[in-house]
Amino acid sequence: MTKFLTSTALVTILALPAMAEQTDISQTVDALQEALNTIDISDDATNVSQAGINAANIISIDFGSLDDVDQFSENGMIQDAINDFETQGTIGNNAILTDVSQSGTNVLNSIDLTVEGGQGFDLNRLVQEIDNADQTATNDIDILNGSSIGIDQGATNVMNMAAMDDMLEDSALNDLQQQIDDSSQVAGNEFDIDLGVDDISQNAVNVMNLAEVEDDLKGDSFQYVQDSTQTATNEASDTTVGASINSLVQSAVNIANSLDVGGATTDGGSLEFAAIGQVYEGVSGGQLADNYVQFSTGGVTGPAVDGDGEIIIDQSALNAINLATVTNVGWTISQSAVDVDQQSLNLAQGIGVGVNADLTNFDQSATNVGNILSAGALPDLVSMTEVTQTFAGDQLAQNGMFGADDLTSVTQAATNVINSVSGL
Repeated sequence: MTKFLTSTALVTILALPAMAEQTDISQTVDALQEALNTIDISDDATNVSQAGINAANIISIDFGSLDDVDQFSENGMIQDAINDFETQGTIGNNAILTDVSQSGTNVLNSIDLTVEGGQGFDLNRLVQEIDNADQTATNDIDILNGSSIGIDQGATNVMNMAAMDDMLEDSALNDLQQQIDDSSQVAGNEFDIDLGVDDISQNAVNVMNLAEVEDDLKGDSFQYVQDSTQTATNEASDTTVGASINSLVQSAVNIANSLDVGGATTDGGSLEFAAIGQVYEGVSGGQLADNYVQFSTGGVTGPAVDGDGEIIIDQSALNAINLATVTNVGWTISQSAVDVDQQSLNLAQGIGVGVNADLTNFDQSATNVGNILSAGALPDLVSMTEVTQTFAGDQLAQNGMFGADDLTSVTQAATNVINSVSGL
């Protein structure tokens, strides 16, 4: 998951000076960041890009290991990345948008010590804590008397992200600690047109507490999310009679607490506390992933396969809490999720249905998962419970197709999973 950031402008935001190995870094932020882009025109637009980026407490180096790193956000941090595009054609002179992209990105507390295609660097101890922070990333396109070809909207919010080679043991407390409390993430994309669209992609992603260790996690780790909400939504609409929507892809994703260890975790630890601990204490509306398309008599035709022949899901909604992938588990693991409210929703709604209001090559996938462990090996410890999973709450996965005429090559998949242990 962390790799998506390397493709953004974030890698150029901060260039740190050369520093000695085993450097300590402490970062604290309490600020308002607003990245706002607005376009309002009255005719065509070709090859237009809007990018709003907010980043705070960012460490990205590829030349040395670090000792202790602290990243704190306090007292109501706010990040808003908002892109807005409006155009108005006329009945005799329609507006046409071609190759328009919008990208809104907010990142709070991030450290990346990996090296592309090479050996990464180590970290002795990491603490990332966020309290009472809000992230909003939204993209909006409105076209009156117009059509479009090639629309790409991406909204991404990230709180607490870490990537390194080895996580070393250097503390009597947690060596890797990521905590989020009383915070919110809103990622949304909206597209409203009236004369048809070809090739539209909408991606909304929210991530809280993400850690990747390429090799070994030699210390203890703890990821904690409390009283925080994640909302990822995509909406596309074209309700004019005769209009069609072609090649539509919508993806809404919320992730809270994810740990990936490519090697082994510690083979000894506290008898009282788990070496890997993931805790989620939710609230009403904690995770909402929602995709919506409203179509007219022209219907919706999705892309059947991509360039590699893989099936493309037109509407994909995913909520995930407490994910752990460890090649070799050496000590105990505890995953706890309580007061969970997960809703993954996909809806295709027809308005003014006619003979051609068909859904073709259209797939919906709604998924909720909580407490998922994938491991290459598990330990056998005397008189101890090696893996503990506890879940309490609600999961709703729902797909809907209404108001269409004919259906061709259409699938629906609604999936809920709680407490899963599987092999790699």
